[in-house]
Amino acid sequence: MSSGELPQEKKTLFSTLVQKKQAETDAQKIQNRILQLKMEHEKVLKHIQQDEQRAEEIYRHRVEIQIKKENKMKQKQAQQPPFSLAVSHHQRELLKKIKEDELQKKKSEAKIFREQLKQDFKSVQLQKSLEQEGYRIKAIQVKEDERQSTQLAVAKLKQKRERVRYEIENEKDRITKEKELYDLKIQELEQLEQLAMMDLQNSLARQQRVQEKIQQAQKLSPRDYEKQYQNIEKASATQ
Repeated sequence: MSSGELPQEKKTLFSTLVQKKQAETDAQKIQNRILQLKMEHEKVLKHIQQDEQRAEEIYRHRVEIQIKKENKMKQKQAQQPPFSLAVSHHQRELLKKIKEDELQKKKSEAKIFREQLKQDFKSVQLQKSLEQEGYRIKAIQVKEDERQSTQLAVAKLKQKRERVRYEIENEKDRITKEKELYDLKIQELEQLEQLAMMDLQNSLARQQRVQEKIQQAQKLSPRDYEKQYQNIEKASATQ
């Protein structure tokens, strides 16, 4: 063996160690980004809930105003029983619609909560799968280290230079396996990051729709508001 081989192998070992450290750093960065995405997602969901409540409050307020106006008209036109009965019937329909909307809102919130639980469960399962794969690779690595240690005991009478070269190669292999483990972890984390990004994008789109709903609740009459969002709900149900 030439005298220049060991320095070269040490350089290779150092390069492998640097790559493993870089993979470890990259995995940590992705985990941090996933955490940030989940935090942003929670903020958006909170804003959506507040906006939904705001739209409902505006809608109810507009309905109350409409009912008051109709009551005044009813008092002025008391001599017209058929019209008065129609107004009273419309009031009952409006109150009935409010209760139905409340029930539908609770059902929708429960559905969203269940979907979120399912998504969280999938994320936990994916993380467990990643950890199990890591344990498996480490077990294989332990067995490989034991086999190499046995070979090293048999070859202990060899020249010192050969022993040093072997130890360097063994360390390089170990670091390479650790890097492969981090590479696998990075792939899994990137999938989690994509899922978190999709959740955030969907929530942002929903938040935009709810904000538009607030504007419509402020601008449209209760009847027009009901018609518009009844049509939207029917269209969503048929998709």
